[in-house]
Amino acid sequence: MLIVAALMAVGVALRLAVAHQSLFADELSTRYLLAGRGLDDVVSLVHTDAEITPPLYFVASWLTTRIDFSPEMLRAPSLIAGTLAIPLVYRLGLRTVGHRAALVAAALTTFSPFMIYYSAEARGYGLMMVLVLGSTLCLLNAVEDGRTRWWWAAYAACTCAAVYTHYTSVFALFGQFAWVLWAHPAARRAAIGWTVIAAIGFLPWLSGLRGDLDSPTTDILSALSPFVFGYVKSSLVHWAIAFPYLLEGTSVRGLPGVPALVALAIALALGLAGLTAAALRGRLRRPDRTLVLVIVLAVSVPAGTALVSAVGSNLFGTRNLAASWPAFALCLAALLVAAGPRLGIAAAALAIGAFAVGGLKMLDRDYGRPQYEAAIAFADRNADPGDVVVDGVSLIPGGVPSVIDLDFAGRHRVYPLGRSEVRYDPFRILSAPPPTPDVVKRAAAAARGGRLLMFLGPGGAPAREALAAVPPGFRRVAARRYAGINRIEVVVLEDQTASGA
Repeated sequence: MLIVAALMAVGVALRLAVAHQSLFADELSTRYLLAGRGLDDVVSLVHTDAEITPPLYFVASWLTTRIDFSPEMLRAPSLIAGTLAIPLVYRLGLRTVGHRAALVAAALTTFSPFMIYYSAEARGYGLMMVLVLGSTLCLLNAVEDGRTRWWWAAYAACTCAAVYTHYTSVFALFGQFAWVLWAHPAARRAAIGWTVIAAIGFLPWLSGLRGDLDSPTTDILSALSPFVFGYVKSSLVHWAIAFPYLLEGTSVRGLPGVPALVALAIALALGLAGLTAAALRGRLRRPDRTLVLVIVLAVSVPAGTALVSAVGSNLFGTRNLAASWPAFALCLAALLVAAGPRLGIAAAALAIGAFAVGGLKMLDRDYGRPQYEAAIAFADRNADPGDVVVDGVSLIPGGVPSVIDLDFAGRHRVYPLGRSEVRYDPFRILSAPPPTPDVVKRAAAAARGGRLLMFLGPGGAPAREALAAVPPGFRRVAARRYAGINRIEVVVLEDQTASGA
C-alpha cells in the first residue's frame, strides 16, 4: 500500500500541475453553463441542446465552484476522481489480475497522458471512469457476499451515477452486467433486480436523453470526426498511450516520443514472448472469470461505440472511450507480467517508463492548454477601449462564448473566424462560417482610427489568409506568440491612414 500511496502522491502532483492551465474547448462551455447560475438553472440548461451530456458533472462542478469560480475549482471533481482512480485500479487488479499486475496497472494509471488530461478537465470523463470502477468493485463484492444488500445497493448507485455522468459508460456497464449473468448464475436474479433499480433511477433524465439523441449537435460532431479507418486508428492510439486530443502537433512521435514508443514495443514483445513460451510448455491457463471481466470492460466501449458509429452518428473518439481505459491498463499490465518473474519486471519497467515520459511531457508548454489569459493580457496592454478583436483561435462551437468573447465583453468587439452562427432553441447551425477575408475586412472597417487585435494560429494557412485580407493602411506595431496545443499569435495592427501617417 505504500507504493500505491506514493503513486497517488505523484499522480496528484502531475494532475495539479495540469489543472492550473487555462480552460480549453469543452471546458469553456462548462464555465458558460455554470457562470452566475443557480443549481436549478444549470440542470435546466444542461437539459436543453446547449449541452448533450448528462448533468452529474455539472452539478458536482457547481458545488465546488461555490468555493471559488476558478479553473481549478471547475476541474476539482475530475481531479478528485482522477486521483481516486489510482487506488481503485489497484483494488480491481487485486481482484482480477493479481498483485504484481495490479501495481503495474496503478503505475500506468498514474502516468498515463490520457488519465492525466481527463483528471484535469472540467468535463465528466474522469468522474465517469471512477464511477464505473466503483460499480465493478461493488459488483464483485456483491456476488461474493450474497448475505448483504449493501454492496448491491452501492452497485446500483454507482451504475446510475455513471450514466448520469456520460452516456458512453453504458457500454462498459452493459459488459459487466452481461459478464455477471454468465459468470455467476446464482446472482442473476439479484443482478437483474438491482440493475433495474439503477435504470429506474435514471428515468427522471429520460427526456434529456431523448433530446440529446435527437440533437443536431450529434450530427455536427459526427461530421467533424467521421467514422473512417484513419480516424479510428488514431483515436485508439491516442486513447491508449498518447496525447488524448487529435490536434496538429500532438502526434505519437512527439508524445510519448520515439524512444518511449520503442521501450513500449520491447515491453509488449517481452510479454507476448512470455505468453508464447507458456503456451508451448503447456503452462498457459485458460482465463479465469475475473480476467474475462477485465477483458470485457476493456473492449466493451471501443466495440460499443464502433457498432453505434457504423449504423448511426459517430461516437468513436478518444474521450468517448474513457470508461474502458482503466480495464485496458489492467489488461496491459497482465500481459507485461506474463513475461515471467525476471523478464516481467523488465517489461513492466519499460512500459511504466514509457508512460512516465508521456506523462511528464504533459507538463511541457507545447502540450499545455492554450495560454489564452497571457495572450489576452498582452492584447490589453496594446489596446485602447473600442479597439477591435479578430478571434481565430477559439476551438468552440458558435453560440457558446469563448474565453476571448467573455474577457473582452463590453471593451472590444470580437469578430470570430470560422465559427458558424448557432442558436440553442433549437440548437442548429443557421449558416456556414462566413469567409475569412469578409470577416477581417468588416473587423478592419470597425477598427478605423484605432487598432485591430488579431488572435491567430501562427504559421498556418488560415493565419496567412487572415493577415493577407487586412486592408492597406494597417501597420503591425506589436506581436507575440504563445505555446500550447492550440498555439496563439497575437498581432496588433494600427490604422495609419486615419492618423495621416
